[in-house]
Amino acid sequence: MMSAVVDSLGDLNLEAKDVTHVAAALGPGGFSAIRVGISAALGLAVSSQLPVLGVTTHDVELEKHADLLGKDHVVYTLLPAGRNEVSWTRHSKSDKVKFDVSSPEFLADRLEANAVICGEACDLMVGHVDSKVFRGSDAPTRDPNSLLDIATRKFAAGESTAYESLRPIYARPPSISKPKTPK
Repeated sequence: MMSAVVDSLGDLNLEAKDVTHVAAALGPGGFSAIRVGISAALGLAVSSQLPVLGVTTHDVELEKHADLLGKDHVVYTLLPAGRNEVSWTRHSKSDKVKFDVSSPEFLADRLEANAVICGEACDLMVGHVDSKVFRGSDAPTRDPNSLLDIATRKFAAGESTAYESLRPIYARPPSISKPKTPK
C-alpha cells in the first residue's frame, strides 16, 4: 500500500516531505481495509507530526448529496453491514445524526416522505422503497475526492483528530470469539 502512496505522490511530482495533512476513512467498512487505512494514515502522520483527520464512511457517502439537506430533504447513507442488513445514518439539516444497523424492510418502514437514500447498499433497498428516493450511482460509490473535499474543509476550519482517537468504526463487532480459558 505504501508503494502505491509513493507512486501517487510521484504522479503529482510530490515527495513524502510535501505532505502536510493526512485524512483517513474510519468506517464502517471492510474490517481489514479500515484498519490498514487507519494504520497507514497514522504511520504517515505520527512520523512527521502532521495533523490527521478521521472521517466516517457515511460522511464520505453524504458529501455528493449534502446539498439536498438545505432543500428540506432527509438523506440516509447506506452501507452493507453483512447478513443482508444495512448500516445507515440519517442526516438532516436540523436533527442530530442517527446511526443504526437494520434490515432493509425495517428501514423502509421508517423512511420519511422527504427522505432520499444514497450509498453502496442502495441495492438492498430495491423492492422496498420507491425508485425516486434513490440518489447516486452504482457501487462502488465512495469517491476519494469526497474524502479530500471534506478533509480540506475541516482542516481549513482548524479541525483535526487526536492520534489516539483515530479508531475504526464497525457496523457490528468483529466476528471473532474470545479465547477460551486454558484447562
